[in-house]
Amino acid sequence: MASLKIRRGKYYARIVWRDRFNKQKEKQIALRTESKVTARDRIAIVEKYQEDVKTGIDFTFPWLNNKGETAVKHLTIAEARNEFINTRRGDGLEERTLKRNCNSFKALIRIVGESYPVERITIDTIEKFKAEYQDVHTKEGININLRLIKTFLNWCEAKGYIGIAPKYKLVKVVESLPSYLTDGEFAAIMALDELSPFYKQLFIFHRETGLRLSEPYHGKLEGRWLVIEAKAMKQKREHEVELSDELIHIWRLMISRYDAWISKGRKPDNFPLKVSKMFLWACRLAKVENHHFHDLRHTFAVRMYLTTSDIYKVKQLMGHSSVITTEKYARFKMRRLKSDFPSLQPFFKEDPQRIEMSKVGFVDTLCMDTEVVPSSV
Repeated sequence: MASLKIRRGKYYARIVWRDRFNKQKEKQIALRTESKVTARDRIAIVEKYQEDVKTGIDFTFPWLNNKGETAVKHLTIAEARNEFINTRRGDGLEERTLKRNCNSFKALIRIVGESYPVERITIDTIEKFKAEYQDVHTKEGININLRLIKTFLNWCEAKGYIGIAPKYKLVKVVESLPSYLTDGEFAAIMALDELSPFYKQLFIFHRETGLRLSEPYHGKLEGRWLVIEAKAMKQKREHEVELSDELIHIWRLMISRYDAWISKGRKPDNFPLKVSKMFLWACRLAKVENHHFHDLRHTFAVRMYLTTSDIYKVKQLMGHSSVITTEKYARFKMRRLKSDFPSLQPFFKEDPQRIEMSKVGFVDTLCMDTEVVPSSV
């Protein structure tokens, strides 16, 4: 039975129940009156619908709308989205993650519209979404959106906004092997006269550390170890990488350029984006096709696996939370890797934790005589 509750001089109808997990739930409905007599009349109307309220149905009552009648209020996707995003923001998710979440909602809203009731999202809705985006996004892109929608629907179920969240499968994707740069491809980039020594050194740094694009700028040097703060890591755990003297030199140059970029009033996030664009430009110029900056990280992983044959060591160096993520680098044929990386031939039978930069042959000519002078990127 509903009970009266007064807040700031006005009455509310309070409905309390326990869900299927025996967790107490509560719903308060504004009665829009300061009169106890009027409140009792209105709570009697609320009580007629309290069992439906407990199942998650939202009502708008005569004193809450212009029609003067009781009707089911449908929670729209746009309304639920705003609450969902605010909840995730309160949980500490980064703004860039929330922005990606919003993009997934935009994709869904393009199909059904902002005013579409959340409780009407069914398997058919999801199948329509899949079909509409088959020719627009890659399968991986569609699955990113589908994962967010699934998380959102489970949240709606937990909040009592819908009954049981529809269960569906992601789009089937044939898993491809990671893309890496061979010795020949990387050498072609290093040989470009049009590419400045700074970018050559930066590309070497990422190939030799396996760090993601923006991670070096969130680290601090402790002796020979570069410690990356947890919030900058994908796994949200602190990660550290041992650097050689040459790599320390490059890292300091990178930080100098990064600081100079910010001092000019530019956005910090745009610095890594500029670096990524320069890498793509260099690849096109060197006729090294179908590569992205992240491939330098993949290159680090396959080189380390080639020289150590230890997938667990590669997992540790990559900062992966599970070896399952790392196992994809063990699926390459060793014969192919040895052919693609002839510079590592002398180390195939060794088990080093890290190949020294001086053995690779690029750093001596590119790094040691470079001044660490802030300049525009």
